[in-house]
Amino acid sequence: MNKKTTTNPLWGGRFTEAASELTKDYTSSIDVDKRLYKEDIAGSLAYALSLKEAKVISAKDYSKISKGLKSILKEIETGKFQWDKSLEDVHMNIESALVKKAGNSAKKLHTGRSRNDQVSTDLRLHLNTVIKNILNLINQAQNSIVKKAKVHAEDIMPGFTHMQIAQPVTFGHHLLSWFEMLDRDFSRFSETKQRMSVLPLGSAALAGSRFKIDREKLAKRLDFTSTSNNSMDAVSDRDFVIEFAANSSILGIHLSRICEELVIWSSSQFNYIQLSDEFCTGSSIMPQKKNPDVAELIRGGSSKTIASLMGILSLMKNQPLSYNRDMQEDKEFIFSASDYCTTSLELFSHMVGGIIVNTEKMRLDCNLGQITATDLADYLVERDVPFRKAHKIVGKIVKHAETKDLQIFDLSVNQLKKFSKVISSDVKSYLDPAKAIKARNLKGGTAPEQVKKQVIRAQKLIKSRK
Repeated sequence: MNKKTTTNPLWGGRFTEAASELTKDYTSSIDVDKRLYKEDIAGSLAYALSLKEAKVISAKDYSKISKGLKSILKEIETGKFQWDKSLEDVHMNIESALVKKAGNSAKKLHTGRSRNDQVSTDLRLHLNTVIKNILNLINQAQNSIVKKAKVHAEDIMPGFTHMQIAQPVTFGHHLLSWFEMLDRDFSRFSETKQRMSVLPLGSAALAGSRFKIDREKLAKRLDFTSTSNNSMDAVSDRDFVIEFAANSSILGIHLSRICEELVIWSSSQFNYIQLSDEFCTGSSIMPQKKNPDVAELIRGGSSKTIASLMGILSLMKNQPLSYNRDMQEDKEFIFSASDYCTTSLELFSHMVGGIIVNTEKMRLDCNLGQITATDLADYLVERDVPFRKAHKIVGKIVKHAETKDLQIFDLSVNQLKKFSKVISSDVKSYLDPAKAIKARNLKGGTAPEQVKKQVIRAQKLIKSRK
């Protein structure tokens, strides 16, 4: 066989020798990027129509291309399509299959187009779909949180700093802190979706196309809000991928922190919650065990999002303009991060919804850790004692109580008066955890009245997104 006939048919004119099998294996990305088949075909269908409208190809050519691409899509989705690793990537696999179906008409599809602007378009289309799904799943997760917060708006629990009992809060208030974390994630993904809605097609390899396709019309056809202003930037930058990975890593960290609390709270030492059996497993040797495996795996899996961010940052940091083959490696990072976000969010929503709360254990733990010490300091401040002096006085009271194995609210008014003459019988209401919570009736505070307002605000926000 003549060497020339063994070269890649899509660029064989320049080459007289075929790439080695090792090179073919090394450069192939089809095992990863075939996930982009829907976007690749959608982009090609829209681009073919633009070529027809610009009179670059005939109506007959367009008809054959369109029919062929739709046929290929059906074959892929039914599992009949044969992927060929020697054809490197999803673009070449589909184009080669199209040539078999549409002949010379198919060979006109790539006019004025490069894989450089093609893959950037595919990635943006793919992430647009992924982000829509993530936004919906965040909304669902927030809804699960709000429903639980509404039920427990008045149930008290210890709030912690440094994993030490700090001040009393309501369980509903704590849950709504999760809502706020996820709400910022929602905003970040929404903003990324808007920023990346820029059509690269028409940029070709790097210098733009000489064919007068209507890029604005093409953008609308593919649901982009604008077209790229610079062809070199359009094909070579991946900041939208970096941004997606960054958003994913922040979301991953949030889910990890929340799941850490679920793991801790479900332990026998805390016994604040029970997780549904659906999201737990047992032990192969210890019959009594109920392990919070899903929460642990969400916590552990968040490392994938951080790895994806570090990977794409490292990948892009030293690449000159414009396109370089290094960018082929960005897909694995994208898919890893997106798979984690979508799967974890869905599981998280159901897991939170099924939590059984041990409100009595939470309430009892509010009798530990000198939990209203700050409220006692506030009491002194309200009686014109400077805060730093008040802080010192309360520190002495706490020390005294601990030597007697008591909580400060166990001390009598007379005992408390020994430390400050301004203390009187009304101090007891400040030392009661439930009353201390009600007193923090400021926007954003933990008072049940404020928590209920936060719930209403959150419900309205969720509803507005539908």
